[in-house]
Amino acid sequence: MFEDALSFSRGSLFVLGATICWGFENNCTRQIANRDPMEIVTIKEFGSGLGALAIAFAIGEQLPDIKNIFIIVMLGYIAYGLSIYSYTYAQRTIGAARTSTYYALAPFIGALLSIILLREPVTMTFVAASVIMAIGCWIATK
Repeated sequence: MFEDALSFSRGSLFVLGATICWGFENNCTRQIANRDPMEIVTIKEFGSGLGALAIAFAIGEQLPDIKNIFIIVMLGYIAYGLSIYSYTYAQRTIGAARTSTYYALAPFIGALLSIILLREPVTMTFVAASVIMAIGCWIATK
């Protein structure tokens, strides 16, 4: 039953790698959290944007129509910029561990919405993972 759940696919290794990088990034951000959050966001957005652009070009993507570029930039500003700004400001006031923990509530909200709106099944693996995640969040806030 659980042996299938504990196997690692190529994609799951990428998710694991991204999670580790996120942890390093959170610690680096904490080191500069006393600086102006807008300065931090600007630096991170340029880095992320240029990185995403490089990956897109590397896999053969083309630039979007000029009329869509403004919409894409505004989406990035709202979805990424305001999120990072709020996250950095929260790190300054309540600390990195608590900020990361509260930020980690998003998957719980997403999972709940998928159960309610999309009628996703609640399996034993899902319940076990949710309990482990909840315990981790609780421990990190202490």
